[in-house]
Amino acid sequence: MELRHLRYFIAVAEELHFGRAAQRLRITQPPLSFQIQSLERELGVQLFLRGRRVQLTEAGRALLGKAREAIEAADAAARAAQQASLMINGRLRVGYPATGVFELPPLALRTFQERFPSVGVDTVVATTGAHLEALRAKQLDVAFVRLGVLDRETMQFRTLQPEPLRLAVPEDHALAQLAVVPVERLAGEPIILFPHALEPLLYRYLVSEVLGRSRVAPSVVLEATTLESACSAVAARLGVAFVGEPLTRIFAIPGVAYRSFAPPAPMSKLGVAWRRDTTSNAVRWFLEVLDELAHAAGLDRRFEPSARLNGRRSPASVLAGTPHLQVTADGGIAT
Repeated sequence: MELRHLRYFIAVAEELHFGRAAQRLRITQPPLSFQIQSLERELGVQLFLRGRRVQLTEAGRALLGKAREAIEAADAAARAAQQASLMINGRLRVGYPATGVFELPPLALRTFQERFPSVGVDTVVATTGAHLEALRAKQLDVAFVRLGVLDRETMQFRTLQPEPLRLAVPEDHALAQLAVVPVERLAGEPIILFPHALEPLLYRYLVSEVLGRSRVAPSVVLEATTLESACSAVAARLGVAFVGEPLTRIFAIPGVAYRSFAPPAPMSKLGVAWRRDTTSNAVRWFLEVLDELAHAAGLDRRFEPSARLNGRRSPASVLAGTPHLQVTADGGIAT
């Protein structure tokens, strides 16, 4: 009995559907069915009742718990071997977003520290502009940034989590009376933005893509460095501002109303950036943790190249309980 047989069995047992299990395993259904039948012949028992619905037999239920334990033990053994052979140590320097409400950054940091306690993690809280400059100067190893990178020749970027934008307006403003606000209605309105130096990609996106495509000439009256200063300026009727939708659910300021945009609504995106020339194992594994978490949450798309950095395959999967990453006999990763 091979570990891959157990992985196949677990996938079918959890999905109770051969088609969905094959899709999850990224193989076609006929080979999966053949492997399950081969496992049943080897064990001399029937593991599934096949009909209009796939059901586990008593033997299948008995095997499922032990199979999960075996896979968990194998993953732990592979992880321990990798940590020992590669002497995982050192530090990982992570740029953390200064604003916004996001699930993945804190969860990724906690998960990484739990799995690699011998790797010290330094977090630096700053804006996208500061993080990109620190990456360029090799003062950070990886950073959470908005919308992308400025230098695509030396840096890579992968989208993680969407962030819909809403409009912050004075509560007695005419736009506050609308259920949704067309971007075209911002023509002639004084606008409050984050400075280009702090959020360069977001600034360009709002000015060129959002306002520009709607033929709205931006009238920027204030460049606010914090959400508090931006919304305080809105409350004082200095202008209107773009605010991330998750923040509008928890950040209330008297005199400020939040309104959604008419479709297609402006959309910021949080992502992760790193240098193309990095050879750090810690960076590679941090990206794999992000890959797992983003995939589990169904956020955006998976890191297709996360198992490769600087043109090399990751030496082994270090993710516990991850059905879509497997350690192969040659020490690589199979999906």
